[in-house]
Amino acid sequence: MTALLTHDEAALRDAAQWAVEQAAKRGARARASVRHEGIAKTAVRDGEIEMAERSGSQSLGLTVFHNGRRGSASTAGFDRAAIDRVVEEAMLIAAHVQPDPDADLPPADRLAFAGPAPLLYGDSPRSAQAMLEAARALDRITAEIAASDSRLRAGESVALATEGLWALATSDGFCRTALRSNDARWTVMLAQDDGGSISDFCQSQERRIEALIAPETLARDAAARARRALGARAVGSRRCAVLFDPRTAATLIDIVAGALNGASQYRRMSFLPDPVGRCVAAAHLDLREDPFEPLGLASGGFDSEGIAGSSRAILRSGVVEGLFLSSFSGRKLGMASTGNADGYYNLALTSTAESGDWAAMLRMLGSGLVVTHFQGGKTDPASGNWTQAVRGFWVEGGEIVHAVTDVTLAGTVPAMLAAIRTVGRDVARIGAIRTGSILIDDMQLGGRA
Repeated sequence: MTALLTHDEAALRDAAQWAVEQAAKRGARARASVRHEGIAKTAVRDGEIEMAERSGSQSLGLTVFHNGRRGSASTAGFDRAAIDRVVEEAMLIAAHVQPDPDADLPPADRLAFAGPAPLLYGDSPRSAQAMLEAARALDRITAEIAASDSRLRAGESVALATEGLWALATSDGFCRTALRSNDARWTVMLAQDDGGSISDFCQSQERRIEALIAPETLARDAAARARRALGARAVGSRRCAVLFDPRTAATLIDIVAGALNGASQYRRMSFLPDPVGRCVAAAHLDLREDPFEPLGLASGGFDSEGIAGSSRAILRSGVVEGLFLSSFSGRKLGMASTGNADGYYNLALTSTAESGDWAAMLRMLGSGLVVTHFQGGKTDPASGNWTQAVRGFWVEGGEIVHAVTDVTLAGTVPAMLAAIRTVGRDVARIGAIRTGSILIDDMQLGGRA
């Protein structure tokens, strides 16, 4: 048994298989997904515990397929009486929906009965006491940094640990489990001067504690980010080059991935319609997906339908080679599932264009805007029209001149993809996405009149 889980693999397997068997007795094919999660979280500020939490959750979700109809229901109970009730509920729902020939289990020969199972669990200390000690240590470091600079004040410091167990069973005899862990630390720093106050944060997330960024580095980076944001002012409206730091660059990649999602494609709600084989981005760009990275934050041996993903190119030299498809969206498009029923796995954006570290990217930017935060905006999924209020820095001659706020960037995502000059070597992993900073040659900046 792990530090945070109270059920074991056998219990989840039994619950999933029982649900599928009971559906079969009622003449239905079925898929059952059983999840159990344990969480320990502590937040400390100024030496005081603001929050200490030890929690857990469990759920069983069942989807039945009967006479061309599909019905789904869920329960928090793993006992057989609760499972029997959820089977009846799913069957009742299925009886009242319209038939859909595309709503069915995937072919049995596509299921990952065996195959690569990437390591998703790191054996690390995750007790409530361990989280308290970690949060207190991070709080002490931020307090020391704040004490050395009158402009700074330490915010909260948080330690979080999660352990999860998942079992999936289907009517075709598929039954596999996955054990996952997730560790996170973050700290907030506030900065203030005569011009006002601002806060920023730094975080680290991994599947094992030993891989997390050192607390000293987290605290120093949070302080530096908050300090640099002081004295922010608007700049005049203009067209200029824009450098997105890795944190904001990852958001752009997520938008592109959403446009390549099967649901967006078959509903014709994508600004990249019928993209496979088309050049949609600068020719020096590659985007790769890897489900099997050991301890990757978005790794997995199979999706929630039981189909394995694959290590593959999504973009190669700017050309789309792959979509993110479930069985349902694949059937709607006349294609096979790519094992992405739950979205994309680990993505990495790279460029063959001339590049460099953060300092080199600033020099390549020359004069223009660095974007460090999105403050609100939207992307039209159909047209790709993109507008965001942002803050960051104004750069002249490759050097940061002052912080920037109260400005808006606007463009279209297809035009932005085509205008990417390079991707930096200052690579960071932001959740499922690895990317360096992204330099775009020309965008419309809306500032003061």
